[in-house]
Amino acid sequence: MSRNVSRFSPKLAAGCAVLAVLACLVTGPAIAQQGTPPVQRSYINPFPTGDRYRVLVIGDSLGDGLWTGLYRTFEEDSNLEFVKRTRPNGGLLSSNWDSDLADALKDGTYQIAVVMYGANDDQSIKVGKDWVKVGSEPWRQAYGERIETVIKKLRAANLAIYWVGLPVMRSPTQSADAELMNEVFREKTFINGAKYIDVWNGFMDEGGRFSAYGPDMTGQAKRLRSDDGVLFTMRGNVKLAGYVEKELRRDLAVAKQERNIPLAGSVEEQAKVTGHDLGPVPSSEATAPAADEASAKPAQEALQNAAPADAQATAQGEPAPDQAAPNQSQVGEVSVVRPAIDTALQAAQSLTPTGGAAAMPEAEMITSELNDGLTAVATLSSVTDISLASSKPRLPLSQRPYYKVLIKGEQLKPKAGRGDDFSWPPS
Repeated sequence: MSRNVSRFSPKLAAGCAVLAVLACLVTGPAIAQQGTPPVQRSYINPFPTGDRYRVLVIGDSLGDGLWTGLYRTFEEDSNLEFVKRTRPNGGLLSSNWDSDLADALKDGTYQIAVVMYGANDDQSIKVGKDWVKVGSEPWRQAYGERIETVIKKLRAANLAIYWVGLPVMRSPTQSADAELMNEVFREKTFINGAKYIDVWNGFMDEGGRFSAYGPDMTGQAKRLRSDDGVLFTMRGNVKLAGYVEKELRRDLAVAKQERNIPLAGSVEEQAKVTGHDLGPVPSSEATAPAADEASAKPAQEALQNAAPADAQATAQGEPAPDQAAPNQSQVGEVSVVRPAIDTALQAAQSLTPTGGAAAMPEAEMITSELNDGLTAVATLSSVTDISLASSKPRLPLSQRPYYKVLIKGEQLKPKAGRGDDFSWPPS
């Protein structure tokens, strides 16, 4: 029996070694992902060409007025340039809407696009040989396809897109058409990764009706709408631009934070990464004075005297209990001692709520039935989708309340005891 065990023990040992290697390969990536937050990227490119953002403004007469408001709102910002490529008599239903967009993109390099259409789009669309009425399902599909075409072309040019919705109109018919177009705007921008800016409630009175007057950006009651009940006055255009300014400045601040992350390496290496010339390389004598061993030793002694007892013991080569040994690196001729990190803190950061599995968000899919039996599938994830980078979805997209109410137009079921619960007897 002893000879049999000795005969097969080398094979068993080799098999155990292979299993151990496979276990490391399988569990290694999962352990590396634990406690690592998803990479958050800014919606706007943090490194614009020439350190200046060029904003493309396209649309119809409403977009033309929006440009005037944006120009005055950002007049003092020298790092923003608003380029107007609007057509007041055009729109997404005009015959040359596609060529106008292509001509606007040929003008130069942009990083941001602000879009506002709809003043002239409340009319029938020709689908094949037939003309379909506003509000019908074929009309919604045809109009939505043109919106998607605009967004896809702008995204292909690497532009951050801000699509501005329509305001309430004086005419009840025009107001109903504007609400219909806003529904299509909101749905298509959400699915295709653009940002929708809602301005409907900003130009109504207390009763939710159209009002030509209202508070401007200074809070004073002024005339905001023109006589036709569709366009804006100059004060109204500035207020309209204020909704875009709020979103744009927030995203520009995020881009600035990402841009200000310090980069490792020499000035030449950083210039290769960023694509910007950071100027001449300073000499080593001007950047870092020579530090000999005599000057470095008092600095290390002062660091050890100022550190706690556990850190002193670690610096002297005696690891303190429940702590990892400090990391040391050589910078020039000076040794930099980094503080020790508590192992308990490391273990707490590596824990996941799923009991050791990597807490990676799952991608969600949105399907849309097309013609000829085709189905369009869009995948959304908090890691891959920039607009959802800061969210942590828990429910499927189709079950979230805001998607049911704002996108699909469904009515949520009332909860017991809530204001919309009219059951009798009361719960």
